[in-house]
Order: sequence, then C-alpha cells, then structure tokens
Amino acid sequence: MQFKLIHSASILLALAAFLSASLFAQTGLKAGYAKVDVTPAGPVWLGGYDLRNSPSDGVYAGEKLYVRALAFDDGRARMAFVESDIIGTREHDRLRKAISAETGIPAENILLGDVHNHSAPSPDTKRNAEWTRQFEIALIAVVKEAQAGLRPVQIAAGEGRSRVGMNRRAIRAADADSYNTFDENNTSQSFGKAKTDHPILIHEFTGEARLGANPGGPIDESVQVVRIDADGRPFAVMIHYPCHGTSLGGRNGKISGEWMGRMQSFVESQFPGLGAIYLQGAAGDINPRLVGGLDGNKDDIEATRALGDEIGREVARVYSSLTPSSQGNARIQVTQKDVRLPRTYRELAANYADPATHVPTTVVRIGDLMWVTFPGELFHAIGKFAKSACPTPYAHVMGYTNGSIGYFPEQKSFAEGGYEPSISHLAPSAEPIYRREISELMKSLSRER
Repeated sequence: MQFKLIHSASILLALAAFLSASLFAQTGLKAGYAKVDVTPAGPVWLGGYDLRNSPSDGVYAGEKLYVRALAFDDGRARMAFVESDIIGTREHDRLRKAISAETGIPAENILLGDVHNHSAPSPDTKRNAEWTRQFEIALIAVVKEAQAGLRPVQIAAGEGRSRVGMNRRAIRAADADSYNTFDENNTSQSFGKAKTDHPILIHEFTGEARLGANPGGPIDESVQVVRIDADGRPFAVMIHYPCHGTSLGGRNGKISGEWMGRMQSFVESQFPGLGAIYLQGAAGDINPRLVGGLDGNKDDIEATRALGDEIGREVARVYSSLTPSSQGNARIQVTQKDVRLPRTYRELAANYADPATHVPTTVVRIGDLMWVTFPGELFHAIGKFAKSACPTPYAHVMGYTNGSIGYFPEQKSFAEGGYEPSISHLAPSAEPIYRREISELMKSLSRER
C-alpha cells in the first residue's frame, strides 16, 4: 500500500510538472525579430542638415537602410519595438495605429522610433513621396513578420563602455574671427544654399557654446546590450548607446547607414543567425568624435565604418559574456502619460490657453528590464537621471520615439546658450518637473502585477 501511495504521488507530481510546462508554453515570454530593406532605389532628399540643396547622389557601396522590429508576447499582452535606420519620422500616432490595425498589437504598446541618421532620407510626402509610401508599407510588413516568428526566448542584459561619442557643446576659449559659421553643417559661406563669393569674417566671443568637439565634456559612455536567445542559439540583440548619426556631414550627398548601421552589421556578422536592433538614446548633446564638416574633419565613409566597428566590438564582447535564462514569469507591462512641461517664453503668445509642451511618454517593463521613451533629443544628463531613478536593475532610455518635440537641454545649458537651447520648445524650468514626473511614472511599474 505504501508503494502504491508513493507511486500515485509520483504520478501526481509528473502530471503537475506536465501541466506547468504546458502553461509555460502558452504563457511564457516569446519574441520575434525581423528587418526589411528600405534603401532608396533612386535620388531622395536626405534629412538632418539644412546645408544641402540637392537630392542624394547614390548609396555608398555595401550600405543599406532597414526598418527593424522586435515583438514580444507573454500570452496576455503584446508589444513591439520598431526602429528605422533613418531620420525624422513623423506622424507617429497615425503610423502606430496603422501597424496596430494590421497586427492586433495595441497602438499604445508600439514604440516607434528612428536612429537619427543624418545620411538617410526623412519621410516627406512632397519631396520623397514614393520612398515614403514604400517606407510606411515596410513598417507594417516588418512588425507582421516579427509577430509571425514569435518563439520562446531566453534573455540576459549587460553593459559595456565606449568613447565613440563625444560631447558636442564646445565652449569658445577666446575671442576669435573666422569665415566659418557657428554650425558649418547647417549654414556655410562656402557650400550649399548660403554659399557666397563674398564671405565675411564672423566674430565669436569667449565662453560661447558652439557645435563642435568637446573632448573633456561629459557624455553617457554606457553601451547597453540585451541578449535574446531562442532554443539556446543567438536570435536577437538590443543595443542602446546615445550618439548622433552625424559622422558624415552636410556636404555628404550619399546614403549610408552611418556608424550605427555599420555597428549592427558588424555584430550580426560575428554571430550567425543574430538580428540586431539599435535603439537611440539621450543623444541631444552627443556627436561622434569625428563629424564631417566640423573641426576641420572631412566626410570619410571609412572613418564612419571604423567608428561602427569599434563600438561593434564592444557590443560583441558584452554579448558574449552574457548567459541568457528563461523568462517564464516575466510579464509585459506598459503605461503611458502625456507629460506637460513648461513651454519656452517666446512661444507662449501663440496659445495662452495651453502654456505647456506635451511630451507623450511610454514606460515598458518586461521582468527586470525597463524602457522609457522620449519624443525628441534629450540631453544625456537627463537620460542618465532617468536610468538611475528606474526601479528595475536594467533601465534603458529611448530618444526619438513616439513623437518629435525637438531638444530637451538640461537646465544649466540654457545659461551657456548655443544651438540646442536656442531652438528648444521648452523653458529652463522643464528639467526638474520632468525628473519628478518620469520618476513617478516608472515607479508605477515597480512591482510585477
């Protein structure tokens, strides 16, 4: 009789294990990855620089632009990261609704961004009409393909360091006269729309902030890597690093994936079967350490590729050090808020009824991982604060996502002046308000539900 009881207990334990495994198969975390080529077949207008006055003149050999999607499904909720190797995505809400209508993923659970690549086109129904139509079709197709490839995954996260980026707010050490403008990639006396046969000397005062290399200035050096395996093999990798896609300047007329496109290609080449997705960060005041057109640098695609390879090696190092584990208990949690920040004084007269700049913000949590979005160009110090205030072990900031409100300089930068504060829609008092709002929003997902 004792044997029969033990035998029966063994059967019950085996049955419980089977049911548990079956439940995990139904509700365990799954992911799907896809990318679709959106490289223009002909001339297009490139975005990012006002200097240019003609369409693109080809594509650098071996270079491609992609839209990439990484979809997640925990059996109860679904979401998708969607990133494009371009610049200037607009109408995010309309595009997210279109993706939602075709995939069933709630629009609010779709994080749509771009890498801010200044050697790529911007969606424009007038100047880039045909390419824009193809781009929008690709956005839907890539998410559908990622969803179709959902499979159980194992995840690990880690962090490295890189100095590919450099602070770009150069402070003038002394009065100087020069024929160069304050930003040679925006307006120049020697190239583009403002070219003149009668250049004038331009005076700059000591202490002024200008776009240029600031080697001693602070940046966020963090290279954040999320490794995603399927069936114990490389499947996808999420790469976070804050840095403008501006190693090629405004005089460059050829299409390139920039340093981040090269980085993704490099990483994929190291691990067969791997799909990379780069998510731009708080890069408002960070350029690559080499920028064509600034500080005497020329446009050089080989220099751009070298930057990509350099950071790609660091991504590969971190990726190789990680040991992914199953995420059976991980839940997808998403929350949103329209964060209201004070509008800059010069714009208040346009609408006294609403003195705020509206900042659509999404926070996503999957287990120990959290992402917070910003719809524009966040200065790195504010991004670092958001990561430090995050209640989970692994925090990621996604700039240029789900909207476009321009630059968000930190408060002290308004006193320093320069390009970014001069065109920001925000008042200097916006930073402390944002810090409080974003901290509270992230804490709302501080516990698994």
